Amino acid sequence: MDTILNYCKKIIGGNIINGNELKYPFMATIWYLDGDEFSFKCGASYIGKNYFITAAHCLKQRDPRMTIIRMGSNSLTNLQDIFRIKQIYIHPKFNRENLKNDIAIIETITQPDNIKYNPVRLPCNHLINICYTIGSTVKVIGYGKEDKKGNKQYVDDLKEVDLKIKTLNDTKYTSNFICSDVFLAGDEKDGVILDSCTGDSGGPCMKKIKDNWVLVGVVSWGNGCSEAKFPGVYTKVLSYHNWIRDICKFPACSNH
Repeated sequence: MDTILNYCKKIIGGNIINGNELKYPFMATIWYLDGDEFSFKCGASYIGKNYFITAAHCLKQRDPRMTIIRMGSNSLTNLQDIFRIKQIYIHPKFNRENLKNDIAIIETITQPDNIKYNPVRLPCNHLINICYTIGSTVKVIGYGKEDKKGNKQYVDDLKEVDLKIKTLNDTKYTSNFICSDVFLAGDEKDGVILDSCTGDSGGPCMKKIKDNWVLVGVVSWGNGCSEAKFPGVYTKVLSYHNWIRDICKFPACSNH
């Protein structure tokens, strides 16, 4: 079998197939300098202070000076606030061949306004049974490709979709690709398979807990988009709880 890099089709992106429009204040986007202009590539989540979480494959071997964060609108074409990057932290055990430990932290030079950009919560150990219960609902948001057969790479308006957490037995994936630090999520409605797709990678997969959005996952990869028995694969944020808090110097978890 080919490596994950050839096998999956979400590598520079992960999108929302058949989703709805909505805005979330912690939704961020990553842009690369391509020639004379910056181009959108991945999603990210604002987690507080000067820090954002995204997928490691979105940033590996990228020069921070040629990468920016953009926020501030429900439209990809109207993101007015730009944040320059101070440092990128790729997880030290990230493996680009199989996308294990596909998580990274971005530290920006300036801090977003916490009133305008309310950060998403991070999961704590006491929430593990709530965050990752099989069959429970998670929400994914992003600007990725909406139609897997369409020519347009990204959508203009932020989309959202509700998915169900799946077991490996619900899918056609093998245990060679699915480890304990990821989870699977997908759904079907009226005969249409709901999924993330190209352009959503690095973006948030979250769950509403006591009126707070909690970041349970990061869009990582999948076998195509909206393919039967191949739901999206999401990095399990709780598995990296200590690593995230050590870098960001966040205090210990409190109850949500």
